[in-house]
Amino acid sequence: MSQRIPVVFNAQQLSTFAAHSGVGTYTRKLLGALAARSDLELVAMSQPDLVLPEGVGRLAVRRTKSPPRVSVVEHAAMTPLSLRRGHTKGWVFHNTDFHAPPLMRAPWVQTLFDVAPLILNDEDLTVLRGRWKRFGSRYRRATGVVAISRHAAAEGVRLLGIDPARIQVALLGVDPGFRPGAENQGDPPYLLVMGEYSRRKGFGEAFAVMDALADAGYPHRLVVGGRLRDESKDELFALRAAARHPDRIDIRGFVPDLVELYQQASVYLMSSRYEGFGLTALEAMACGTPVVAFTNSAVTEVVEGGGQLVADGDVAAMTAAVRQLLDVPGCREEWRASAITHARTFTWEACAAAHAEVFRAAWEDVQ
Repeated sequence: MSQRIPVVFNAQQLSTFAAHSGVGTYTRKLLGALAARSDLELVAMSQPDLVLPEGVGRLAVRRTKSPPRVSVVEHAAMTPLSLRRGHTKGWVFHNTDFHAPPLMRAPWVQTLFDVAPLILNDEDLTVLRGRWKRFGSRYRRATGVVAISRHAAAEGVRLLGIDPARIQVALLGVDPGFRPGAENQGDPPYLLVMGEYSRRKGFGEAFAVMDALADAGYPHRLVVGGRLRDESKDELFALRAAARHPDRIDIRGFVPDLVELYQQASVYLMSSRYEGFGLTALEAMACGTPVVAFTNSAVTEVVEGGGQLVADGDVAAMTAAVRQLLDVPGCREEWRASAITHARTFTWEACAAAHAEVFRAAWEDVQ
């Protein structure tokens, strides 16, 4: 049996504002899947009070309760020192934070989620854009890079100059808890869109689909789930107020139990204009909810084969696809079956296996 690979896994995000984001889901589920493997010796860099999976050691770190964006920079800056104090020389360090730390020693594996701030001109990405211009080049110094989609990998090569030979794609998984339920739709019936508000999420397009359906006499509402940040609340509610039927748009904020919300939705709208992966669409498909998505970024590779794709930003095409699902006998059942089958091909075990390959290559590279 080959030697177990010693890995320090950055789990700090699970003690921050990111714990309930897509990055938090990735960190939590991947850590659990890696812990179940026998070929790794796993230690989590984390706050002392974070509950860890059985068999995972801890490299305890203490970080101040800074504002969210400051805390990310603080942790990145302190990471090399924490690793030296933890006597982890020769261990593979896996950084699951998009903010690549400075002065890192090999072996170091870096996760690449997306490079949205370098592509999109959204005002809410201005601060991150400046940071990416400063730390983006650090990705080239990582021993290995794990990209969460083929699209993210290609953008990392194109915009960050990463050597393609050093990038491994590891598609995310979906938790078995996201499963089909009874085919009962909500009362009143609703469409669903999920995500923390930002301009790239396409909420305006989703609201326009809802307006078109309301104009056509459909009884459906639009439910919007996702954490509400104080700095974006006003913009989101102003966007709803500008809709023709704001009374048909329910902004729920953070929803702790998403399964039933997915299961009872008539259709899931993936209206985002850019994603490094598109985990919410995958979760919806796993719950048997038909998905209609714009064709763009990594959304295409996640949804294709399990949901309907329409031209990017084409509200009329998205509305037509939704109406077909609602009106044509058997159409919703057909896409429901396709969604369930497609979602089963994405597992956290496979994601962990791809990561383990990169860890071993990085560790052997410095032996």
